This record gives sequence, C-alpha cells and structure tokens, in this order.
Amino acid sequence: MLIEVRDFFVRNLKKGTFLWKVLEVAQGLFFVKNYLFYYKWSFIKSSTTIREINIEFISYCNLRCSFCSLDHDKPKIRITPELLEKFFSNLVKDKRFRKVEVIHLHNGGETLLHPEIGALLGIIKAYKDISKNNNQKFPIVHLLTNVTPLNGKKTFEILDSNAIDVMEFSMDGGSPERFEEMRVRAKWDVFYKNIKFFCEENKKQNNPIKTNIISVIDSKNPLQTDWMDKQFVEVLNMVDRYELRHPHTWAGEVDIEGDSSNSKNKPHKIGCGLLMHQLVFLPNGDVSVCCVDLNSKGVVGNINHDNLFDIYNSKLRRSWLELMFKRRKSEIELCKNCDTF
Repeated sequence: MLIEVRDFFVRNLKKGTFLWKVLEVAQGLFFVKNYLFYYKWSFIKSSTTIREINIEFISYCNLRCSFCSLDHDKPKIRITPELLEKFFSNLVKDKRFRKVEVIHLHNGGETLLHPEIGALLGIIKAYKDISKNNNQKFPIVHLLTNVTPLNGKKTFEILDSNAIDVMEFSMDGGSPERFEEMRVRAKWDVFYKNIKFFCEENKKQNNPIKTNIISVIDSKNPLQTDWMDKQFVEVLNMVDRYELRHPHTWAGEVDIEGDSSNSKNKPHKIGCGLLMHQLVFLPNGDVSVCCVDLNSKGVVGNINHDNLFDIYNSKLRRSWLELMFKRRKSEIELCKNCDTF
C-alpha cells in the first residue's frame, strides 16, 4: 500500500514543485533509514525490507509482445512442485519475512502455460492454511496472465484452488486491431472469449476473486478511455478495476518511441525501491532482485544452495544497495540504464 501511494504521487507531481521536493527528501531519508537499519548495522537481523515477491512458474511465453524485453532464446524452464514447496517453507517459517505484503505469480513467462498449475496453486493454498492456523498473516496473492491460455479447465482450477486473491489480465492497445499488433501471436477473439468466461464464472462464486486489467497504451494516446474501441472498453468494465499505462523501457533494454511511463523526472535520488523491497524467485531456484529483470541479470543466489534470508542478505545484494546509496548505480550492470527509480 505504501508503495502504491508513493507511486501515485510520483506520477502526478511535477519536478521542482514544493511537494515534489518534499517527496524527494522523504524518499531519501526513508532509504537512508532502511539502509542503515538493515544493512549497515548488520547485528540487527530480526526483519527484512522485502514487501513484494514475484514467483515465475515458467520462463517462456507464447506471445512476442512488441514492447517486452524477454529473451525468447534463453532456456525454457518450469518450476517443480518440490521447488515451490521449498520456497514457501523458507518464506512462511522465517518470521523475518513477515512484512511481505504481496506475492505476484508472474515475471517474464506466461504463468498459465505451466502444465501443473493446479498442483502449484494447491501448494500455495496449503501454506495459506498453515499461516492461518498459526495466526500469521499471509501475503495477498496476485496471478497475472495474458489470458490466451485461460481456457475453461484452467478457469476452474484457479477458482477451485482458493489460492488467488487478485486475478490480473494483460490487455493492451485500446482496440482489437492494436491489441493484436502489440501482443504478437494473440488473437482478440480468443482473448475476449476467455476473459468473459472467467469473469462470468468468477461472479458465481461465494467469494469472487478481485479482478484487474493492466493495459499498456501507446505513448501518443492519453491514459483515458474516451478514444478507445467500444468492445475494448466493454472488457475494461468487466473487471473490478483497471490500470492504463504507457510502455516502459525494461531497465533500458527496450527502446520506446515517445515518452515512456518511466521517462519523467522522478524524485528518487537515493537508492531504489525495487532493489530494497523486492525479490524475484525463478523456476530454476535462482533469486533476482528486480521485476524489470526479465533475463536474470540480477541473480544474487539460488534457493537450492542457500536459504532465502541468506540470499536476501548476500554480499552481492548488499554491495548493490551500497552503490545505490552512494548514487553509483552506473556501476551495477542491471541498473545502469534503468530510470524506473
């Protein structure tokens, strides 16, 4: 929630205004406090700064979106139920991760391509129940999909699992024609049929899953719906909420024509909120530090070799935080071209 509030102000404040300067100072002080408390004073190890964790079930995708940085030639890997079990055992049993607020079931690959999606969601539900029985808060679980694999079988696997709190759908372009141009290999008719079926079945549930659409719009178009195709808007209105965004550069790996969503001057002079507050768990056990790192440049450990806290507290991750703190991000290969923070 704090991250969302901060980002709202970042998007809506103009550089140089009084409130912009206040946010700049507050962001700097907040990072300094966290850096000193969790990293410089190494004898304090009762908690972590992690608030969000992404879990990638599968490393590949069936689409070739024009604005995505995913390397489709990298090895195609699926997470095993055993590895996911190991991850959640680390997370839930270690009270130092009790402040994790959100788990996102996505990264670069399309989550629903995993053939064992039902078993994986079953593991998450089991750990939800363990947390509940121990009077322990469990993170809110989001599942993001491009919808094309969301057939009837997978719809019911998701709804019956009771593992997902928020279902998110990627739908870009503003019209069916532009949707297919941007989301190469996707067919609007399949997308429309699948999302409509899911939303209709979801509403029949006693406790419907919250739904959200994330929609990337060409930077030349305003982030509003009055110019959009009627059927596109119809789909937006099927869900509980939607977010309209301009493309971003994926840490400088993708060239965006015109202004991107992260091309504005932002009052983040010290540190990086993603590096401080996020981890990404990959299907081979690797742990990366950032959700814009779709190609594993920011790996700081592997859960097959170390526990999650030792990876979080690794020498490499701490060295990157220190470089960020000293405003030397150009020395970090992953971060040097990134203007997200």
